[in-house]
Amino acid sequence: MPRRPTPRARRLAVSAAGALAVLAATAPTALAGEQATFRLLGSSPIYASSVAVHKAGGGDVNVRPARYHYRITTPSGITEASGNCVDLSHYIVTGRDYTVDLQTAADDPALASADMKAAGWLLSQTDDLIASAANPGLEAGALQVAIWQLSGQARPLDAPTSDIALNARVTTLRTLATGKEVPSQLDVSILGYDTCKDSAAPVTVTGTPGADVDLEVTGGGTIQPAQVTLDETGVATAQVRATGAATTLTVHAEAEAPTVTRATKMPGQTSPQDQLFLRPGVLTADDSQPFVDCDLNTFTSPQVPGFAPPADAPAPPPPAAPVQALDLDLDTPHLAAPGGVAVYKLTVRNTGTRTARDVAVAQRLGAGVAPISTRAPKGTRSTLRRSGVNWTLAALKPGARATLTLKVRVGRRTAGAIAHTTATARSAKARAKASGATSIVRRVGKTEQGF
Repeated sequence: MPRRPTPRARRLAVSAAGALAVLAATAPTALAGEQATFRLLGSSPIYASSVAVHKAGGGDVNVRPARYHYRITTPSGITEASGNCVDLSHYIVTGRDYTVDLQTAADDPALASADMKAAGWLLSQTDDLIASAANPGLEAGALQVAIWQLSGQARPLDAPTSDIALNARVTTLRTLATGKEVPSQLDVSILGYDTCKDSAAPVTVTGTPGADVDLEVTGGGTIQPAQVTLDETGVATAQVRATGAATTLTVHAEAEAPTVTRATKMPGQTSPQDQLFLRPGVLTADDSQPFVDCDLNTFTSPQVPGFAPPADAPAPPPPAAPVQALDLDLDTPHLAAPGGVAVYKLTVRNTGTRTARDVAVAQRLGAGVAPISTRAPKGTRSTLRRSGVNWTLAALKPGARATLTLKVRVGRRTAGAIAHTTATARSAKARAKASGATSIVRRVGKTEQGF
């Protein structure tokens, strides 16, 4: 998933194994998961027109394939998620509370099949695929049809619908997802013997192929690169180096590992449609390694009276030059309602060693949203424009941060669309940028689903 500047949920990591099975399309499984209240908030983005989807068991259903957005209430709290229908024989409507079972592979082995793993992987890529697509509606529609195929709902051929363009993209997505799954394994290891503190030690990361893994080191060291992607064999490498005195370094590895979850109708009920989504989780792994001082030519410390370094001793390194650096985080609302209000929050931080002066921050809005008002720290100059806002921070000391907010009105005619926004921060010698997207939800009714 490109990496996004959003905090990770600390949840139990996924663990999936089981036999290949066919997902039941017309009847709920007898196995029960976690009971929850499930509400469809709407769909966005959606395909441009209704198409005939050819059902796996025969017959057609006329629908506008789209990405769905949900509110899920469990005893542990209320969360929101996005996902797709995996049931073409029932319906769901916006704004109604349904009682459902939240099932994982531990409840139904069908969710551990290769096809359902591929469906889960497609869900994990949806944000990035839609954000990078020239036609977000086509991408969202193709993702839904591909997931219908993988879940045994749509005909598993190269023509699952009546739309040629949609079918072509579905085929590409199915090929992309073949053999893929969300991360379920992670391990990290450093070279297994003492390492000189002036030398780099190799780090090996193993796990689920394709996983993006963040790396950090504690104990006084650096690691490069700080993020790796596991290759087709599930392996990636990095290097760790001690930066201080002889010590023991610990490398911490972390990867997003969501759990593929199906919201299933209760026994005896005919609604809602079963829905597939991801519940957040992470995998972590750690390994430690001693680093020792291997320099045999040690000298008395310069602080000892009367010490004089030898004539041929290398000159001490020059002091590090001041650094100018900025970090920009854009907190974008996941969903917004047509005609409603959305609030964006920008956090600008000085990560350098010099005070950044006259920091210019700008946020630009896509079509369908208009700025209403802005808030910023005292002394900040703000200018609202038709397409966004400009801020100027007089000064930002090293380590300091400033929070800027922008309130916007969402157009009433934008239902089913995606509202994009970009932001930049600039000082004399530093630059930072960020981007985000908000789904403008559209109500879903029973008749729209072809039932």
